Amino acid sequence: MKTAISYQIKLRLSPYRVLNVLILAVALACQAHAQTAIDTGTASPAKPAEIEVTVTADPAENPATGRYVLTAGQIETRPMANSNLTDLLRSHPVVQFSNHSQNSLTQGEIKPDAISMHGSRPYEGLFTLDGVRMNNDLDPVDPGNGVTLAYGTSSEQGFYLDSRLIESLAVYDSNISARYSGFTGGVVEAGSRSWKGGQGGRIFFRHTDSDWNETITDDRLEFDSANNDRSNPARFQPDYKKSDYGAWAETGLTKNLGIVVSASRRDSKIPMLYLGGASYDIEGEELVEIDSPTGYRNQRRQSDNLSAKLSWYPTAETTLHWTMLYSGYEEDMFMNGSANSGYHNEHDGLGGILNLEQATRLGKLELTASYRDMKDARDSDTHYQVQVLDYTDWENQKSFVSGGPGSLDSRQKNAELDAVFTFDRFQTGAVGHRMLAGAGLNHVKADFTRDETHYAPTFIISGGYVMPYQADAFFAGSEDARYTSYHVFAEDAMKWKRLTLRLGLRMDRDDFIGRNNLAPRASLSLDVFGDERSVVTVGANRYYGSSMLTYALYGAQNNGLNHVYYGFTLPLDSPDNDWTPTHDYEGLDSLKTPYSDELMVALNQRWRNSQWFLQYVHRAHRDEVRSRPKYDADPGTGYEFWRSIREFTNDSETDSDNVFLSVRNIKPVVWRGIGNTFGASVAWQETKSDTALELGYSELDLTLNVDPRYAWYNGSVIDARDLPATDFNAPWKVNLDWQAEWKKAGLSMFNRVTWESSRDQVYKHNSGTDDYYPLPDGRRARKYSTARIGSLWRWDVTLQWQPAFARGLGFSAEVSNVFNRKNQADVMTWNDTTYKVYQPGRQVWLGVFFDF
Repeated sequence: MKTAISYQIKLRLSPYRVLNVLILAVALACQAHAQTAIDTGTASPAKPAEIEVTVTADPAENPATGRYVLTAGQIETRPMANSNLTDLLRSHPVVQFSNHSQNSLTQGEIKPDAISMHGSRPYEGLFTLDGVRMNNDLDPVDPGNGVTLAYGTSSEQGFYLDSRLIESLAVYDSNISARYSGFTGGVVEAGSRSWKGGQGGRIFFRHTDSDWNETITDDRLEFDSANNDRSNPARFQPDYKKSDYGAWAETGLTKNLGIVVSASRRDSKIPMLYLGGASYDIEGEELVEIDSPTGYRNQRRQSDNLSAKLSWYPTAETTLHWTMLYSGYEEDMFMNGSANSGYHNEHDGLGGILNLEQATRLGKLELTASYRDMKDARDSDTHYQVQVLDYTDWENQKSFVSGGPGSLDSRQKNAELDAVFTFDRFQTGAVGHRMLAGAGLNHVKADFTRDETHYAPTFIISGGYVMPYQADAFFAGSEDARYTSYHVFAEDAMKWKRLTLRLGLRMDRDDFIGRNNLAPRASLSLDVFGDERSVVTVGANRYYGSSMLTYALYGAQNNGLNHVYYGFTLPLDSPDNDWTPTHDYEGLDSLKTPYSDELMVALNQRWRNSQWFLQYVHRAHRDEVRSRPKYDADPGTGYEFWRSIREFTNDSETDSDNVFLSVRNIKPVVWRGIGNTFGASVAWQETKSDTALELGYSELDLTLNVDPRYAWYNGSVIDARDLPATDFNAPWKVNLDWQAEWKKAGLSMFNRVTWESSRDQVYKHNSGTDDYYPLPDGRRARKYSTARIGSLWRWDVTLQWQPAFARGLGFSAEVSNVFNRKNQADVMTWNDTTYKVYQPGRQVWLGVFFDF
């Protein structure tokens, strides 16, 4: 094992050595290029950074689409927290963050926060880079059940992109063009940095530390890493150190060929107390007692980004971009109270994108070819998990667990071709047209591999005897799934006088689901006075979600599950053990693609130097996939036991209503040389869902006789469809943004004040004794109650100082929750007690950067 780990580390470090040399070479080339320009008198004056503004809609180009844009200049000055894409969306009025994000208990984490738009599942948002889908479809939901033997943990994004290495970020949340599909929420579109004739770059470093920051917890909660356990090995993180650093550089290689390279690393070290003591292990044919020492161990998180983008402009009509990208995430974990329980998780993505843009007499042609290879892997120190139930003292029974969760590997490979043609505007009589059409195909191959059989035996100690009780095993093996998807779409925005009618139709088909999904898109806009200052828009659209590979691979993950009832023989791989296959799923062959139907109305109003946007959106999410228990007899043991089987169905649904008003100034307001940009928004949303949004298809209660159609809620039995959302559920949200830039002094400042209204937080009973309500037909309903969470507000500020005399050197400070407000975000049930969970108190990031 040690040899394999060291080899893996060498592989991970070698790209950095190569890229360090590449960045150094680019920097030297930039310096030489600049010196030549100075010597020849052709050097251009430095271009001052422009103040950009957030745009909620673009009536001139597309009055129908709800659109939110951030440019590179804004990205640099906004609070970036862990430098993930979703960290930049805190000001978006429609984007809802999970209640678990910005959790004071787990401040050492660096993964992207989950988001939801208009009541969608968080994994049903579309993330793209340069127009190419970057979602993780392997198994994007962490069900919150701790470490499981069947599968690892992952998240919605296949690539954890560093926000400092992108050039733009756009969000589309309503009236979304037929060009996009594979989502039921919205679209988050990132654009990578492209060479546009310049040379230069930036080196940066940021750091924060638990000693600098404030942690707010429930006074009744013993916030100590010693209380982490096997069910949740990273629940409490009182100590951490986080750093992120990297560089990007650009230069021209020829007159019309240039390159941008970038590299970054985000790193977190989380020391945790490991409680050792007595435990048990298997040595050959014997169960032996072992002892492990108590002490501190580091859990570690690391996220890497490497990229290079070549841009070629052979003619004024032709542009070619070639992007190569690597995104890697890894974490070292252990399960407290379990000996030999260490394991290592990886979440990696490798991609290549080739994009051709060609201007023609009729319009612009875009051809894109891409390849993505995404992997989730777990490397466990052991291939077994031993549980011992000690009944020697019946009044003081003990339980011991040792061993890790087992090694496994999931992989997704996508090869995609896409073509889009955007026609120039043309007239047919009195009607103007703006048309686009496209087609594409995507071949997907996924596989799940368990290289080594993982055993989970249970022993009972009683009366001085050790008795093998029962055992589970996930047999080694692999399985793959593959399919090809196709799409075609067409769209026409027809303008007649003050009316613009946009009609679109998209068809998606894949041979996994085997259905033709037709998604109509329609919107009508009225320019009220004909001067583009007052535009009213109504729309009706359908969006289809993605084909989740997890459904296809669930069979692989659980196909190897076997069981030995009532005793077994050591060693566990003995031929005397009678392993019984215990498959626990069905319904994979009858799934449909989830979809969302949207109705919306919006007003876009320009008044003097301000832009106002008012919008109402209703979403009806239907055919959502969920897991539910199906009860069946299991004759495989020779006994008629009833067991619960996971059945995948399309019978879940969610309804969401959202209203928001936003305003911003169109041009900066300049006062004494300081440019000021203001923005404000107020949003209301209500979401009801019969399945927890944060869990989706992974939510499953295997308790016998549970009827998922009903819920017991605050003393009454209701239809589960009427249950308020358990997450992503802030009803009222207000954001105030103020960006100020004093170019003469090299100072910039961004302020954001956020307010959220109080709410009744729905939570599931988890006491172990009173979690279910008996129904008249003999079945039971899951119990839910509410906890009152008060309103909260916080002030976040970012400062940057880059004085002219420092010759490129700059400093940054980011302070969130400046006044150290005690803001409750959620509730948590632990050890049969419900606790309040708070957002972090005051947090400070300090940074330094150098532009060259």
